[in-house]
Amino acid sequence: MTQAERFSLATHLYVRLRRSSGRVVDAVWMAQNDEYAHEILRLAANDPDPETQNLVQRFQALLGGRPLPARKPAPAPAPVRSVETAETAQQHYIGTLR
Repeated sequence: MTQAERFSLATHLYVRLRRSSGRVVDAVWMAQNDEYAHEILRLAANDPDPETQNLVQRFQALLGGRPLPARKPAPAPAPVRSVETAETAQQHYIGTLR
């Protein structure tokens, strides 16, 4: 696999993803970094366009046909804090400097 082939496929994927979903990817970084390439291929695999699917398969073949790594679960959302009302705010500041 040459860098030119990787860059060429990454550029084609960039164009297909930009047209079909409006997503912009970094083709240069995709050609240089396997982890980034795998993540972009995972996103592109969800695209229903047959030409995009063909490009994903060709790029995976250039990466040695390795399956896409499992995606890490998203972190849990932060707990929602209650909003302090004006009345509780007045009680809180009684006797203290503002």
